Amino acid sequence: MNEQDLQHRLVVAVQAARQAGQGLLRHYAARDRLVIDQKGINDFVSQADRESEELIFAMLAQAFPTDALLGEESGHAGAAQSDLVWCIDPLDGTSNFLKGAHNWCVSIGLLDHGLPVLGVIYDPLRGEMFAGVPGQGMTVNGMAATVSRVAALDHAVLGLGHNARVPLDLFATETTALLATGLAFRQLGAGALMLAYVAAGRFEGYSEYHMWPWDAVAGLALIAAAGGVFAPYKTAPVEAGDRVLASNGLLQSALRQVMLTTGLEVPK
Repeated sequence: MNEQDLQHRLVVAVQAARQAGQGLLRHYAARDRLVIDQKGINDFVSQADRESEELIFAMLAQAFPTDALLGEESGHAGAAQSDLVWCIDPLDGTSNFLKGAHNWCVSIGLLDHGLPVLGVIYDPLRGEMFAGVPGQGMTVNGMAATVSRVAALDHAVLGLGHNARVPLDLFATETTALLATGLAFRQLGAGALMLAYVAAGRFEGYSEYHMWPWDAVAGLALIAAAGGVFAPYKTAPVEAGDRVLASNGLLQSALRQVMLTTGLEVPK
């Protein structure tokens, strides 16, 4: 896909994220009236999630009818066979949203032959739009942004993600080894937003044993666009998800070496 095609898709994705975000803000203001369903352990969905995804799907399908769509709530849609797959979380951080907390967002990423090539993450409460394409740069509200230049673990902030799909002992073992280096950590309850913060230089890295593509793809594309790196993220089958280890690049090797001391499997 050429640069012009990517830029066109970026513009539409930004528009879709912004419109979905405005709808989410309306629901957020009246969240006590939302019907809430539980999908799993501490995993919830509401009318707000579903309406946001429907809007994004409709906008992307109209603009790019030959692209495939993969959403957290609806699964697969769009073209049955396509090398271009949109990965959409209409509301990452649903638990925060429902509790009236901050740290929730809209995440729209694009895979091209399995590689993250475009990312848009929108935080409606703060009015922050993170958008980028690897090789073409990344912006926050239209202003250029890059990953941080911190090169020491004891000066770094690492975002950590955990979910019920991952055994607690694995998370605890790795987290203990990482914190022993002196780095600080953050857990915001919205993995996509933490990846956006790595891209914008607010965190130095992010680690999570398993992330779904609708949570990971946009953020990984943003990190690459901002000059950072991420370990290979498996996308076959695309809906399976994979381990995420991403950073500003300066700390990637050091983070991996710390993880290797645990004896656990570590992405290259």
